[in-house]
Amino acid sequence: MWINASLDKITADDILVLANNRQVLAFKKTWALQKGTSALPKIFAWRQYLQATWRKLYPNSTQRLICTIESRTLIAQSMKRLGQMVDHRLLDEVIKNNDYCHAHLISTRQLLSLSTQSGELFSAWVQDYQQTKRKQNLLDINDLTKLIINRDSQINQPYIYGFKTLTPEQSFLFENIGYQRLDAYQPNIHSNNRIFKTTDDEILCAAKWANDLHKNHPHKHIAIVSPQLNREHHQIKSIFDQVFADTLTETGQKSYNISLGLPLTDYPLIRHLLSILKLSEQLQTNRISAETFNAVVVSPYIAGAQTERSNRALLVNKILSISQTHFKLNRIDQYLTNTPQLKILIEAIIKQANNKQQTHDQWLLNFNTRLQDWGFITDRTLSSVEYQLFNKYQQTSLGLNQLSQTSGKVHASQALTDLKKWLTQVIFQAQSAKTPVQILGSLEAEGLYFDAAWVLGMTDNFLPAAFNSPRFISNSIAQQHKIPHSSFELITKDAQDTLNNLINLSDQVVCSYAQTHLESEQRPSPLLVFNTSVEILTGTFQSVPRENIDDSQASPLTDTQVRGGVGILKDQMACAFKGFVHRLNTVSYDEPHIGLSRAEQGDIIHKVLEKIYQRIKTRHELLSLNQDELTNLINSNIKLELNHHPLSGFSQVEHDRLTQLIHKFIETEKQRDEFRVIATEQVIEANINGLRFTTRLDRIDEMENGDRIIFDYKTGNIPSNPWCGSTIKEPQLPIYASTNPTDGVAFIKPAADKISYIGIAKDHESLPKKTTKQNSCTDWDQQLKLWQQQLDQSSLDYQQGKAEVLPTKNACTYCEYDSLCRIEK
Repeated sequence: MWINASLDKITADDILVLANNRQVLAFKKTWALQKGTSALPKIFAWRQYLQATWRKLYPNSTQRLICTIESRTLIAQSMKRLGQMVDHRLLDEVIKNNDYCHAHLISTRQLLSLSTQSGELFSAWVQDYQQTKRKQNLLDINDLTKLIINRDSQINQPYIYGFKTLTPEQSFLFENIGYQRLDAYQPNIHSNNRIFKTTDDEILCAAKWANDLHKNHPHKHIAIVSPQLNREHHQIKSIFDQVFADTLTETGQKSYNISLGLPLTDYPLIRHLLSILKLSEQLQTNRISAETFNAVVVSPYIAGAQTERSNRALLVNKILSISQTHFKLNRIDQYLTNTPQLKILIEAIIKQANNKQQTHDQWLLNFNTRLQDWGFITDRTLSSVEYQLFNKYQQTSLGLNQLSQTSGKVHASQALTDLKKWLTQVIFQAQSAKTPVQILGSLEAEGLYFDAAWVLGMTDNFLPAAFNSPRFISNSIAQQHKIPHSSFELITKDAQDTLNNLINLSDQVVCSYAQTHLESEQRPSPLLVFNTSVEILTGTFQSVPRENIDDSQASPLTDTQVRGGVGILKDQMACAFKGFVHRLNTVSYDEPHIGLSRAEQGDIIHKVLEKIYQRIKTRHELLSLNQDELTNLINSNIKLELNHHPLSGFSQVEHDRLTQLIHKFIETEKQRDEFRVIATEQVIEANINGLRFTTRLDRIDEMENGDRIIFDYKTGNIPSNPWCGSTIKEPQLPIYASTNPTDGVAFIKPAADKISYIGIAKDHESLPKKTTKQNSCTDWDQQLKLWQQQLDQSSLDYQQGKAEVLPTKNACTYCEYDSLCRIEK
């Protein structure tokens, strides 16, 4: 990568101003090729030139030059001071329009002359910002051009290179100083324009082209230019990693380099750092976010991360089981006993509580102390990228010292917010290996020269560019001052200039576009002529020999005493693989939720009904209760169970819902024939063909004729035909019936709209009235035999390790094992 120009006339005493930092690097390489070890001239990008020239002309100035981030902060303060709610998108637009005004010599007087509301608002914000700078004796980068023009001494005329179009501000300055252009050679261009079906095909072909060229000519400099590099960054990286076999290679050692930085806050190390500081503040106020706490607990960057890794992961699951977005520390004291190092870290942070307001520089010292207390980055060896990131953070965080000069005292939360905003504005890219294969954006590529170049994405969305209408500058003023893309004439000229710069990247340039991107159709740029053939890549990578493994059969079960036997047999009958997964001893946790979960609601109903029927044993006793006694019985038991859950508006709503539901259920029970409750929540030992487990009966009733009916409360959905057919969808009651003397089974489904019963019995009259019959079932004695056969076979399949992925209908609907299974839902 170099610039395509002769440097014969340039000496060490000259000054060169280039369009961007990439061109500065390219110039230095070009100088080394053409001039060897001769002393370099002074080389600057545009903004660097302004700063260096101002410092030379005004070495004793008392005015302080602020950086773009501090300028951004002051503009936001001005907007807030004038009553404007500020979000980052609005602030970005205000800063962009302010830069336009300076670069294109537009005064606030011109904006106000049109009497538009947006122009007046914008002018007020900018004038307040300028007044703030004057009061505090500050300058920003946009002030320097005027100061240089109003100088008292002469300065050397610079050479300029790489500017596609000079802005009015740049033209005004260079014409005042005097300048010379360093002209680029025009290469003998051999352009090859290609069409692909998809962007994947386009990027893949470019990657293979670059890889082959690099292998055959390792010293050639190769450019891959992507106008949509921000959008396609991950797609390009994934494909190039595969083609260059760099998937597991660290950024700084890859065979290619993607020239794209990201905000510091997009990197995991910085996100962890900010979460640690945020949690420190929450610990001191004792209002802890579950999300923040869990992020810090499993962070690999705090002390004890390696030694307590497993227990900290289990702690996260405990926090999730609390099902609260925020909690107090005493809520989890019992869980911290298994993570003693973490507990010590938390206690140390709490001891240093500081709720006072401080200046930003004082908070910076405080933040650094907190990071040390957490043992940040002391428990692991940092990678090269992480090391560079932390150094960049330390440099950038010093910006809080600058804020302390323009802001008063603030609380910790505000200081942390300001730190995050500051870090968000800093773009970071890790140092890359010295590789001749460069992937870069179109603006960055312009003005450079390579041995070979491929320009991706030559669509009409890129060239010509879209119409640009600044939010706070009227179209007439924008066009008069030639703001980029503000008129069709400017768009046409810019598109042609951009195309010329791109096809002059090398004397061997490939331009391409894809007809589709993520299923969206694309059209070619009208500035280029493409051939009509569309390239479709039929084979992506070389196939490798495959080894087939029979994964439908696992080893036999050795320990036949299991937990959750009902669930095992249910899943084994629904899908053998789903049943097998129980042998992996996976643990499921409820997702965080607001209020009571469905499972908790069902559990409360079970326990309330259990307590009611432990006191009321018969229908006669039920009928003998007056309304007040019944209401007190129901309310007292509901309150007793809800006391086990945090008091909130949700628990009161649940109390009211349960009161109505259980009253309705009791009224339905009163309409049954005489019954006697002989057991509730009875634990039984089950043995199904050698598979042994315990389970629990919800309720057993004895009817007047002596029949015993087993009831199961079902608060969830009941599938159609739950017991009879080729598979048993709900095996709980068939297991009870197969292991205990009984004359019938039934589901009781208490719901707000109605109380329903689904059952089967030797004598249907023993079931509650209006019980839905299972017509697909045979008579009771024959059905018992069929259940026994099906349960025995399912138990045998599980014990022998049968694990085929053959789900029955609806078996996948609520399956929790998506990550282990190959079936697509």
